[in-house]
Formats: sequence, structure tokens, C-alpha cells
Amino acid sequence: MNWISKIPLQHHSKYAQIKYLSAQFQLHPLLTQHLYNQGFSNFAKLDAFIFPKLSNMHDPFLMNEMKVAVTRILGAIQRNEHIHIFGDYDCDGITASTIVYLALKELGANVSSQLPLRSEGYGLSDNAVHQLDEKVSLIITVDNGSSAHDALRAAKEKGVDVIVTDHHEVLNDRANCLAFLNPKRKDNTYPFTNLCGAGVALKLVQAIYITLNRDWIRGTEPFLDIVMLGTIADMMPLKDENRIFCYHGLRKLQHSPRKAFGLLLDTLKTKGVDSSTIGFSLGPIFNACGRIGDPNLAATILQSTEPTPRQIKELISLNEKRKEITMEQFKSVIHIIQNNRLHLSPVIVVKGDFNKGIIGILASRIVNHYKKPAIVIANDGTGSARSLQSSDFSIIDCIGECGEYLNKFGGHTMAAGLSISPNENQIELFRYAIQLAAMKQKITIVANWYVGILPLDCFPGAIFDDLLALEPFGMGMPKPVFCSKNTNLCSYSTFGKDKEHIKMNINQHVAYGFSKSNHFNNWNENSQVDILYTPHCYEEKNFLVQDCFIV
Repeated sequence: MNWISKIPLQHHSKYAQIKYLSAQFQLHPLLTQHLYNQGFSNFAKLDAFIFPKLSNMHDPFLMNEMKVAVTRILGAIQRNEHIHIFGDYDCDGITASTIVYLALKELGANVSSQLPLRSEGYGLSDNAVHQLDEKVSLIITVDNGSSAHDALRAAKEKGVDVIVTDHHEVLNDRANCLAFLNPKRKDNTYPFTNLCGAGVALKLVQAIYITLNRDWIRGTEPFLDIVMLGTIADMMPLKDENRIFCYHGLRKLQHSPRKAFGLLLDTLKTKGVDSSTIGFSLGPIFNACGRIGDPNLAATILQSTEPTPRQIKELISLNEKRKEITMEQFKSVIHIIQNNRLHLSPVIVVKGDFNKGIIGILASRIVNHYKKPAIVIANDGTGSARSLQSSDFSIIDCIGECGEYLNKFGGHTMAAGLSISPNENQIELFRYAIQLAAMKQKITIVANWYVGILPLDCFPGAIFDDLLALEPFGMGMPKPVFCSKNTNLCSYSTFGKDKEHIKMNINQHVAYGFSKSNHFNNWNENSQVDILYTPHCYEEKNFLVQDCFIV
């Protein structure tokens, strides 16, 4: 179970300071304690968190080679050169390419954008370079390019300049291109390394506006909802600049959404918009395009001033299809893991007849199910890896030690992609090597931390209002988790295709436990339940169960 409480508020060594900060910001003391535990331990830090300012964004020219990139782009615009943006098929790639495309288009550039189909593989390829329009003289990659060495060589031979903008780990030498913008560079000079691809794209746009002596705050504001979507969908920590982007992007989405988002939210009949809406609704919808369809559809919708209801319905339909495929294949992957006892290894490596578009989702679900890092490999050798959240285990470092068994690989601490020869002998060699590499790192059992004991049936309604003001929450900045001991349920019901989810009624409150119905096999009317929970929907004031068990 591994439930661990933070120091109770009344016993906290900084109790007086927390209470004082609570009064200053008119926050519930338990929320102030939660933020204090996250490092917001004085007025200045808490003020910067609660009221993040766009003016506090970092100077984009602190990023290596930014000036070279901006000079080349502005020169290309002035000379009416054909600029081609090459992105990635996931939500981050879709949003990153949209930001650069819209900004350059507004500046009068002759610009086009392209996202590869998943079947064409990740990143800029030499094949994509050879198929370019002959008039293209400048390529800007977004959310890819750090390891596209063959493609960059092909572009150079063709006389095409390339500016790489990316955020993935730089596993080999510097990309051989005109300018290389990546806060993960080994010689990085930028103060925040956890930008997503869309975040790096926004920094490029900010630098262009500064160079043109334009109001860069006003200039970048229209893109904040887009960069927020990319940041949350790519599971970046909501700290530093990401917090600034997402705070203002969320409020833009709530109060003045662009046409595409407005149509989408209306079609989904979404009542309130918060970070959960992005992470569990909009993000998966945009990702679904690249998983089982054409990501250029999503990019076209975002880049259009007049997206159509039919396009929006097509996006939603693709995601519904993706959900069905995921549900069927997750049952299959669990069956393979159990039958082959793969879950006994430090890193679960499973190969099967899986849809390449959802192997990343399957890997994430395996991690959640077994609490171990996981790698899922499709029949053609395409693999996707995920690490364990809230642990220090780096999946890309682990894979990097086994590079000799792979055709290619890339990614970051929490997620990575790879390609391997799909014959069983090669898979077994890789599976063995990855376990040895994993043993060099510490795979911690993730604890379920909670702020304090707070009976769910008497949860203070004011906390919902406070939390809404503190949005967004997500990776690196979680909602507070509370513990409700010996809780009496009025009733419960199951839902979902396989009745895997549970809805609990606790006095006037409702709590949802996704994939938690198996915890209630032995429940009866006299049973009491211990629950770890967090506030979920602000509109309906319901809760999300993190963990639970019958007392």
C-alpha cells in the first residue's frame, strides 16, 4: 500500500509561517502547506506561483545559437525564401509546428508545414529531405531533429539550411545544422531545461519579436493556449516557464478560446475547463490523430481561422476509435506479460501484435498497473518506453546503455522511442541487457504521499474554489492528495465496458475510482473504506480516488 503522510500541519516546524502565508494569500491552510511542501516557502515564491507574470519569461537569447536562428529566419522572410517546417506526429509536434507556422505567416513568410505519418517514422528523415519542394531553402524542425544526422547530411548536400528546434535528450554529438536550439544540449546555457517542443518553438517566436522591436508579450499571447496544450500533453513539469505558459494559456482557453478549441469544447459539451480537461480530453484527442490517423488534420484545424464542425467531429471520432483499440490491446498485453512472467523483471519488455500508434499508451498503462518501467515493442520492431512517475529512474539512460542492440532510439527521462530488429533472438538479447542496465539505477517503489487526514464526507467546499484559482496542476505540480480513514459508503456502482471503474456515494459527495472496482470484491454494507483522494471536477465538486482498500 505504501501510503505516507506529510508532517501534519499542527506539528509542522514552520506551522506559524504556513498559517501566516495562508492568511496573506487567503488560502486554506492545508493548501498552503501543500505548496510549502512543493518549495513555495516564502511570500515571493508563493506570489510568483499564484500570480505568474509573462514578463518573468526568460530571455530567449540565453538559449544557445538563438541569434543565428533568428537572423537566418528574418533574412529568409526578407528574401521571400520558401521556409518548410517539419514537425512530429504527436500533440507536442502538432502544437509546436502550429506556433512557428502561424507566427511566420503573420510576418509575411512564404512558409509551409509538414508532419510525418507514424508509419513514416519519427523525425526528419533523409527521404523527407529528398522529397522536398525544390524551392525550399530553409527547414525548421520542431520537436525533433537532435538525432536526425542522416537527414541533416542530406539537406546540406542539397544546399538547404536547417534550424533544429527540439527538447529531446542529445544522445550523440551536436546536430550538424545551421542552428541547434535545444535546452537539453550538453553545453546548454538556458536556465530552464524542461521545455517541450512547443515551448522551444514559442521561445523562437519570442526572440523574433524582440529582434523586430515588437511587443513580444502581446505577440506571444495568442499562442499561449497552444503551448499549454503541447506542454501538458507531453507531460512536462509545470514549473518555471511551463507554469507561466500554462497559467495564462488555461485562462485564455477559459475566457477567449480560439475557434478550433471553442468548437471542440462545445462539441464535447464541456462545462468547466481546467488542466484535467487538457490532460484527459483535449490532449488525447490531438494525439489520436498521429496515433491512428494523419496528424496534419489536427495541424490544419489549429492553423485555420475557420475550422469546420465536420473536421472537429473527425478528430473526436479518431479518438473514440483509439480508445477501443487501446482497451482490446491492453487485455492482450497483460495476458502476454502474465503468461511469460515478464512482470518479475526490473523493466517489463513485451513484444506483440500491437498497433504502433498506441504502444506508448500501452507502456504507460503497464507502468501504472505493475509500478515498473515498461517497453512495448510492435511486430515490426518499433518500440515505446515509459518510466515510473515520481521516481528518479531515467528510461532513456537505461536504453542508452543498450544501444548496440538497437537500430535507433531517442527520448527523455520519462519517455522514449526505439527501433530494433524484430527477431526473437535480438529481442531476448535486448531484454537481458536492459535488466542489467536497470540494476545500475535505483528503481524506487513510489510512495503515495498525502497532505493530511481529511474525511471525505466533510470536505470543505472552499478548497475547490482555492484549487481552481491555483490551476493548472499536472506533472511536477500535483493536486494535493488527502486521506479519508474508515469511510462509510452510502452505496457504490461500477461502470465501464468491463465494469472496471467505480462510483462511490459518500453522503452528498461522489468519488470516482478508475480501474479500482477490483478493490471492492469483498465489500458489504458494514464495510468501511480507507481512501486516498484528490478534488477532481470543480463544477460538480466531485473527487478522484488515487487508492483505496476495504478496512
